[in-house]
Amino acid sequence: MLTETSGRNAHDLAAELEGLRGVDWASVWEGPPQGGSSECRAWCERYGWEPQTADRNLVVSSKAGGRWTFEANGNWDPVFRLTHWAWRLSADEASENPALLTRAADEWPEFLKAAENVLGPAAWNGPWDAPDFPEPPEAAFWEDREYRLETRTPYRMAYWKPVGDHPGQAVIVLVQSVSFAAWTSAMSVSSLLQLTVHATEGSRRSRV
Repeated sequence: MLTETSGRNAHDLAAELEGLRGVDWASVWEGPPQGGSSECRAWCERYGWEPQTADRNLVVSSKAGGRWTFEANGNWDPVFRLTHWAWRLSADEASENPALLTRAADEWPEFLKAAENVLGPAAWNGPWDAPDFPEPPEAAFWEDREYRLETRTPYRMAYWKPVGDHPGQAVIVLVQSVSFAAWTSAMSVSSLLQLTVHATEGSRRSRV
């Protein structure tokens, strides 16, 4: 049986993106105050975030009910990206893999539309084998061509460029992944949707 394990849908993704409106990304990339402190809680509360961790990478729950990880290589700051798992579908048996691929294909346009309703049209969107699949503006934003063609990762992708010229620029990427074993009958697999907000190289700053 196919099972969706995140309990989330496209409407929830739109709500998460709405919650990012007005975020001071320059402050986010600089990193939160010391974990567990009143300053850290106040810093999170500006955007309705509830801190779930007090060490290594900050993890918060949002007003929309999602979970976000502030990735800083376990060093707390500087933060170089935020990640949010938007959807996950798993198959119980390998025989269900074709149905999983079909369901993943059906879900993608719904999530893409939800994101574009908030962010506007994506700068690019398409599948792993699209002839015009773009190279990442920075290596960490998504996999390069050689890796993508070998693994079909990301399986589908859309991204949004920064808008305007201001401190703390962010690149937003929505990807759908499918376990590589989906193209075999060896094991059951899963498909995931992840939203990532990346700091551009010029935006990453540590506190002095």
